[in-house]
Amino acid sequence: MKRFALVAAFTALLAGVVAMPGSAASFDDSHPCPASGPLLVCPAGQVGQPYSLQLIAQYGCDTYRWEIVNGGLPEGLKMSSSGLITGIPASSGTTEPWVVVHDLTAGEGGPSWCGGDNHSERQFVFTVTPGLSIQNQSVPGGTIGRPYSQTLTAVVITNKDQPGTPASPSWTIQSGTLPAGVTLSSAGLLSGTPTTEGSYTFVVRAEGGGGAIDTETETLVVRQPIVVSSPFVARTPPKAEVGAPFSAPQTATGGEGTFTWAVAQGALPAGIILNADGSFSGTPAVAGRFVFVLSVTDRESRTASVNATFVASTNLAIKTVRLKAARVGVAYRAKIATSGGVAPATWEVRGKLPQGVKFAARTGTLSGAPRKAGKYRLTFVVQDSLGVRAQKTLTLVAGA
Repeated sequence: MKRFALVAAFTALLAGVVAMPGSAASFDDSHPCPASGPLLVCPAGQVGQPYSLQLIAQYGCDTYRWEIVNGGLPEGLKMSSSGLITGIPASSGTTEPWVVVHDLTAGEGGPSWCGGDNHSERQFVFTVTPGLSIQNQSVPGGTIGRPYSQTLTAVVITNKDQPGTPASPSWTIQSGTLPAGVTLSSAGLLSGTPTTEGSYTFVVRAEGGGGAIDTETETLVVRQPIVVSSPFVARTPPKAEVGAPFSAPQTATGGEGTFTWAVAQGALPAGIILNADGSFSGTPAVAGRFVFVLSVTDRESRTASVNATFVASTNLAIKTVRLKAARVGVAYRAKIATSGGVAPATWEVRGKLPQGVKFAARTGTLSGAPRKAGKYRLTFVVQDSLGVRAQKTLTLVAGA
């Protein structure tokens, strides 16, 4: 919000002046636009800054009507019939309009005794200098105990419809208070380490060469640090499995409370997404160990990052393709091998085992000594800790 305004307001009340026959409305050569030879030179305006100037007349009927009869005011300014010039200059430069001041006759609403329009005409000079515009409409939030740095910037504006050029003004705090631990340098650097939580509103003032000035109201909000709680930063992160649905929550505290989550570096496995609430979900399509940086940003641009790891194993499968043969009366042992999956796993066997042979559901192992020769068709089923199942049918041959 621009608060600087070049305002030159003047009031002309000439008490006790009585219009004499032949007296005419005339300009005041001393103010608000002092005479320089035949010209009346008005106070300069500044591009982008509000301008207000009340022209003054004297003598005549004491009430007046103003008009521009040749030339014009700088772009962005206008003059009312009462001689009030207002607006926001749009470009730098100089104009020299001719202005007429008329007596406001009784027929036009002036004094009843004012019967004639005795007027005067003079040439005025209006100059608009380049303006200064602060570019920072807001500043990012700060965090208690964390270094803060934000550079304020401004540009010189010669035309409102054209981009400005970088400026190097002198910066000060015009009003308000900065957070404890934070200062503003004359070069426009807000820096320091905030020590107290709260919302701090202040007005910065930039002053450039040629007297160009601009102000801007800023609010710097200081909050507690953002703390990320994620199982993926632990030494043993949650394990996922190709083809198995997966979900895991993550949380953050501190900051402003409305968070945006992102994978700032690295990547997740195909099939897994990071949701708006910070949780991971999906079904991994590829196996591997995926290292990434997880970032959390609040609504006031406060950010925290953690290094995280996502582990996806290959899909659970039974590797054993055939069982070795057994012999009646001879000790036998065979472990069903698996690949992939997430331990621990549990087993079951379907079908009739040879007498004397048992199956260990915890280890997936056949053991014992067959008592009778034959062929035994067995289906082995394994389930891992994620609920993924695999099965295979094998034949155990027990010879005599």
